[in-house]
Amino acid sequence: MTKTIAWIAGGVIAGFLVFWGLPKFFQTHEDPRSRERLSKLAAEFNRSVPVMIDKDTELFMVEAHDAMLIYQYRLVPYSLGQLDHEKFAVGAKQRVTQGACNQPDLREDYLKKGVTLRYSYFDKDKQHIATIDVTPADCGF
Repeated sequence: MTKTIAWIAGGVIAGFLVFWGLPKFFQTHEDPRSRERLSKLAAEFNRSVPVMIDKDTELFMVEAHDAMLIYQYRLVPYSLGQLDHEKFAVGAKQRVTQGACNQPDLREDYLKKGVTLRYSYFDKDKQHIATIDVTPADCGF
């Protein structure tokens, strides 16, 4: 289970890096927390999904809300009953938070500007497993 959480958390950060080649037009004078700006970014992500982040994790949708980007992942080989939800959430929270806070683009362009990153995980049938928020406060901002 710990190995699975490590792969998934690493995949989440790697997945964001895959998409970070987005055009610089997103770096405008708009409020970085605005739903409008984040919706544009989510729309760009969604042009490339679904995409496998690692052997177990598929990014299938990105959504935007005010001051929040929501990444929705499907754990392809797992069904709801195969995972301990609480243990998964605790392990993933630690790894995803560490990865997001230490990744320069996420830290500088989102977290330092007040955007919360939400990672929602679903099983192979898209039944909810856990949701993990990484807030600016989690990174000391």
